[in-house]
Amino acid sequence: TGEQQTIALLTIALKSAGIDAISLTGFQAGVKTTSTHTKGIIVDVDVSRVRHHLDEGKIVVVAGFQGITETGDISTLGRGGSDTSAVALAAKLGYACEIYTDVAGIYRVDPRHYPKAQKLDHISYDELMEMSSLGAGVIETRSVELAKKYNVPLYIAKSLSEKGSGTTIMNQSYMFEEKPITGLSVTDNVVMVTLENIDNNLTTVTDVFNHLSANNISLDMISQTIDKDNQFVISFSIDGHDLNLLYETIKSNESLFKSVKYTVKTGLVKLSLVGVGMASHFGVAAKVFHLLAQNSIAFRTVSTSEISISCTISSEDQSAAINTLAEGFGL
Repeated sequence: TGEQQTIALLTIALKSAGIDAISLTGFQAGVKTTSTHTKGIIVDVDVSRVRHHLDEGKIVVVAGFQGITETGDISTLGRGGSDTSAVALAAKLGYACEIYTDVAGIYRVDPRHYPKAQKLDHISYDELMEMSSLGAGVIETRSVELAKKYNVPLYIAKSLSEKGSGTTIMNQSYMFEEKPITGLSVTDNVVMVTLENIDNNLTTVTDVFNHLSANNISLDMISQTIDKDNQFVISFSIDGHDLNLLYETIKSNESLFKSVKYTVKTGLVKLSLVGVGMASHFGVAAKVFHLLAQNSIAFRTVSTSEISISCTISSEDQSAAINTLAEGFGL
């Protein structure tokens, strides 16, 4: 209801300034979603009503974060839903999308963690999606994914800031400068889980992952090895908020987990360096390990993608590690 109050108030303010405007709720604007309440996904937007008002010369103020299901129920989109609503409307209308928020744009590192962080003038969709999924909180991953899919130019800046002072996100992934690393993301409250004594057969491993998935436990940084006794050893990270779900899963599937030895390591954070330049620069991983070792910062696990490298460290070393990596890579 806050969204609906806001669009009405903004429309009143525009009209009082002599500007013709109209407010539309999500369902009035044709935003159609799935039926998962608080986590709805936009499946389509019928923009015919919005276009009609635009053709009349009106500013159309649409409530984000909401839509309507195929059965006629109002639904909400969940975290980042307002940004997603804006991108979806822009995609269907063929417009660019500008998002004004409480930050000046996309920074190489969250300024709360590293006050000297540089703001980016440009970043590619792939880099921003990677940074968002790895902990950067300026914009939700699905908003960027939607913008990339429909080639919607994105611009993020601080409200009431000067034009051009924010960050432009575009579909090209070419390098704007020589730095191999574009940014560093931080994920707090990470838990590393190691499962040992798992029978060496694909059925058992599949069952383990199926039960974790059935309880909506999201896994990351997965690794699998075979020990000297020909048993599987599986390690993965989870969000600390899912730890109780993990224990419940193990307890409710005693026949599967009865012989499995599991260890849990809490108090960790994940640091992720992201940049399309990694593909053409050698020695990035070596430099990361060197910088951490040089400052006596131990890391537990490492995972990589084409444009990122992530490692888990003790939360006690978070500040020192961020400063070390940010300065080492000029962020």
